[in-house]
Amino acid sequence: MIKDIKVFVADIDGTLALKGDNLMPRTRAALERLHAEGVLIGPASGRPLDQSLLNKAKEWNLSFEFDFAIGMNGGDLWTKETNKIERLYYLQPDVIRKILNFVWDLDLNAILYKDAYAFIKAKRMDDFLRDSQRRNHSYIEIGDIDFCSEDETGKIECQMSRKVVPLLMERIAQNKSSEWDWVKTFELDDHVSIEFQDPRVHKGVAVERYAQTKNITLSEVIAFGDMQNDLGMLKTAGWGVCLLNGCEECKEAAQAVTEHPVTDDGVGHYLEDHWFNK
Repeated sequence: MIKDIKVFVADIDGTLALKGDNLMPRTRAALERLHAEGVLIGPASGRPLDQSLLNKAKEWNLSFEFDFAIGMNGGDLWTKETNKIERLYYLQPDVIRKILNFVWDLDLNAILYKDAYAFIKAKRMDDFLRDSQRRNHSYIEIGDIDFCSEDETGKIECQMSRKVVPLLMERIAQNKSSEWDWVKTFELDDHVSIEFQDPRVHKGVAVERYAQTKNITLSEVIAFGDMQNDLGMLKTAGWGVCLLNGCEECKEAAQAVTEHPVTDDGVGHYLEDHWFNK
């Protein structure tokens, strides 16, 4: 087990809470106790980093603000001291165009964030995007490959049904490139999210960058995650913990796996049993 915790970082959906849900009581109490003990706390999400992500602490009824926040799977890093977002390794228009060219004819939606959730470009309007627009009050424009590849972006988010995934995997294998990488970020029932990003980007890059700014060693960082886009963070942190409901890759990469899933306060139980009561 980690000897000293100075930074706590965790994925949101499937780790701290179910997608769109509030924190469960043990997890909220554990975060409050860590904060009271001086631990720096921040979320690490695949979502674009905007005010809605920073407001999660208030939405979750925490008594404190986040010390930092990571978005875009590690492409965005916000710190409370500067109140600014640092952009790390965004995809450039020429690379975006190459990716869109081999995914465009598949039955999926390609979504690109120009200004976090404030301005979104997409291949088509669908139920997923309508729900996102309702929750995030986004301005959305639909267009072709030329339109969607005009500006740099932290990621290309592809939303699809399970049956499309094998077809996309074939295209990825046929078009391998050192200019981009891909990661599965969400899978539930018949809905799958696969995202393309710069190969240098992962949540661990932003964690390391933040630790450096605070003069904190990575051995003093504890991280929690559940999906492939959390792998870099779990490997980078001094102590990486995968949720019981997490993917097999994350369980293999982590130093520990929680005894409870996210639906049963997995993070809270783990901190109670292995940190506070150690």
